[in-house]
Amino acid sequence: MNPPGSLEALDPNVDEHLSTQILAPSVHSDNSQERIQARRLRIAARLEARRREALGEYLDGKKESEEDQSKSYKQKEESRLKLAKLLLCGTELVTNIQVAIDIREIHRRVEEEEIKRQRS
Repeated sequence: MNPPGSLEALDPNVDEHLSTQILAPSVHSDNSQERIQARRLRIAARLEARRREALGEYLDGKKESEEDQSKSYKQKEESRLKLAKLLLCGTELVTNIQVAIDIREIHRRVEEEEIKRQRS
């Protein structure tokens, strides 16, 4: 059973392709065990792709060149340093604002005390 929009409508030589191709379990099958097996295969393929990506391998099995790895490492390091600098500058800015507000509040209280003392 082919799913709606299958290759038959697109390619008149679909029988040729199917005869040369090994048919894998389909998620559109009427057999529940075949659907389960198809899902397991898709999950395994996805996990394998993630593992290869984490190791720096491409889909064709080639690894990234050392130059690409060093470029990416350099870019990661530069980005990490920029983020650390932004965090430091942001923290310093917030601290300076808090200090300025505290000083303003101290001056306000001193003036208020002076006015209160003059009234009494």
